[in-house]
Amino acid sequence: MSLKEKLSRSSNTTLAIYSAIVIFLLYTCCYGFRKPFTVALYEGQTLWGFDLKIVFVLSEIIGYAVSKFIGTAILPGVKKNQRVFYIVGLLTFSELTWIGFGALPTVWKTVSVFLSGLPLGMIWGLLFSYIEGRKISEIVNVGLSAALIVASGLVKTLGQSLMNTFNLTEYWMPFVTGAVIFPLMLILAYLLNQIPEPTERDKMLRTERAPMSKAERNSFFKQFFFGICMLVLLYGSLTVFRELRDSFAADLWKELNVTDTFIFTKTEYPIAFIVLALMFLTAFIPNNRLALNILYIVAGIGGFLTIGVTVLYIYGYINPVWWMILSGLGMYMGYIPFSYLIERLIASLQIVSTSVFILYLADSVGYLGTVSVYITKNFSEMDLSWNQMLIYTAIITSVIAIASTFTTYKYFRRQLNVMTIVPKLSEDNKRA
Repeated sequence: MSLKEKLSRSSNTTLAIYSAIVIFLLYTCCYGFRKPFTVALYEGQTLWGFDLKIVFVLSEIIGYAVSKFIGTAILPGVKKNQRVFYIVGLLTFSELTWIGFGALPTVWKTVSVFLSGLPLGMIWGLLFSYIEGRKISEIVNVGLSAALIVASGLVKTLGQSLMNTFNLTEYWMPFVTGAVIFPLMLILAYLLNQIPEPTERDKMLRTERAPMSKAERNSFFKQFFFGICMLVLLYGSLTVFRELRDSFAADLWKELNVTDTFIFTKTEYPIAFIVLALMFLTAFIPNNRLALNILYIVAGIGGFLTIGVTVLYIYGYINPVWWMILSGLGMYMGYIPFSYLIERLIASLQIVSTSVFILYLADSVGYLGTVSVYITKNFSEMDLSWNQMLIYTAIITSVIAIASTFTTYKYFRRQLNVMTIVPKLSEDNKRA
């Protein structure tokens, strides 16, 4: 009996634990091809009037954003038996591009960084397609969400350790980090592909998830245009803050004279524990609309938390480490629940579709917004430090997130109230 057959006959608890662990480990490996280069500072180096590190980060984010737009068109139509080949192929391509980052002149290094980000933007959607549309989706999604919070810190710690231990240059460190992770990635991709497809019971509770044609995507977008725009604004604003906080964490800690190699992970563990505990609890709420409303509330509270602790930090009531932890917690209280929110929203709307379509639209806009913030930082006459830039970004994006969360709630509540879309379960199904 194959592993997939054994898993298909296992209990929901066993399947959920297996899936969550595999997805957490695999997505953490994926960050090993994306984030290690950001731990380096590239001090005193410039290109085209930009600080060199900003050029590199912009190059990767532009590649990542382009990948998101490509993913919006491609991923909703990917067949289930093709997903694992996409994952391995895209990650292999990304790893090979880091050879150019190590070997080529500076101008061409930027091209290598762009190419490294180009395939990576589609990985999240491929992994999420294994999760969505299940009774246990929220539990399994805890693994993917945990990686979103802690993976970047883990791989940056690994990259810094490799530079310190083997005296690697900041240009060869990303390739070596990816090479260390690559064999584990292959094993985990195989294990991920053993997860069985959703059952008929899953499809009844959460709506069937299926590839969407271009016509179906256009129809879905037109039907819920304003609500989708608000969702995009919500996630996009949080993405800007997350990327700034993540990509330039090393620069921020240097400004604040914090030299602990493990600071990248120490600030993320408390966030992961609290946010993932909240998300885990939503798995036990069978009513999709109730769970949806709770997720709106969590996101709204997160926005107010980020604003509140940032004000306290400005006036000296909390130190930088606690500010990074608490402002990050507030941001992730909106960022991480977003995929859960889309999952429950589609289940409430009872429309056969895929969550990846909305998620990738939102991601695309978020990364374009991030590019504009970096350009502003580089050319602003205000000469902002990274600390000041992060303060302004925390407040502005949180205000946008709070407003868009409330507007999204109002819009879809009205849509759900006027549409007769949720079929009643039979008594047998209710007991199942």
